[in-house]
Amino acid sequence: MTSLSPWKPVQYDPTTVSRANQASAILALGKSVPMTSETAYVRRSGGNSVGIGGTYSDDASTHDKILLTAFKFQGQNKLDEDSLNDSESWAPVLQPLADEWLISFANIFDNACIGVTAAANGTTIPFDSIYKKVRTNGTASSAESAYTADTNYVNFGGAASAAYDSFSSTLAKVEGDEYWDDSQALVIAHPLFRDVLRRAKDSQGMPIFVSGQGADSGTPDRLFGIEVHWSRGAKTSATATKSPVGNPLLVFVGDRNLLLRGDRDEIMTRLNGSDAHDSTDEIAVKFRTRRAFSVGNVLGFAVCEKTA
Repeated sequence: MTSLSPWKPVQYDPTTVSRANQASAILALGKSVPMTSETAYVRRSGGNSVGIGGTYSDDASTHDKILLTAFKFQGQNKLDEDSLNDSESWAPVLQPLADEWLISFANIFDNACIGVTAAANGTTIPFDSIYKKVRTNGTASSAESAYTADTNYVNFGGAASAAYDSFSSTLAKVEGDEYWDDSQALVIAHPLFRDVLRRAKDSQGMPIFVSGQGADSGTPDRLFGIEVHWSRGAKTSATATKSPVGNPLLVFVGDRNLLLRGDRDEIMTRLNGSDAHDSTDEIAVKFRTRRAFSVGNVLGFAVCEKTA
């Protein structure tokens, strides 16, 4: 198929890519679902029946499909063409724009996937977030049909003295479930949890939080032995935003493969100079990507909300 426009993949240096991955838990650790169109289905199983004896029994489990719908995330900058022409190279001017757009996209994408409090509306709320799913009854006739709203939710008042019990009870809601995998378990938390985690101790006075050297070093931060990924998007918000101002969230993910990230288009850029009929000499730089997200099964997630 012939390309319709001169969009090009954005080339980032390794430092920039690392910054973006550190900012976005879903970009860094979500399970990629390649998409060749606007929508894609992911088959979901509620488990299979296993009979005993010589007579084979039909499977009575609930099976369904998850619909992933890709949404466009985009941005545009306008620059003075004369200033760019005075530079020996455009790269020092354009690269910071690409870098900052990537970081902003990482934040809004995580917020849309993790912390938005309302249901998807196809515009300002592209997906049902982890927070929304945990606080909503499971869909009838689906693998989540038995889930009751707020079963996997804990309201944490913010006091360090209550942190151990709050975090432990949040973890207990998922660690014994069939969607828990020790090797793939994950904690996603807003950086505002760092202070209370550093001060939280168990009944023996031992810290429950272990500070590492960062995920890239192979020694990430850990809570109860589970890898922690920090995300600035992990806050509650009425709609998806790169700068949420709601309550910080800490999410236990039983299996990171349940973070279904649809990848329709990679991050692309397009550069257009001014034309003779334009009234100003400006260059437009556009960025865009198309992504989707869905919770694989709400039973694999538990949310702790810091409400004070």
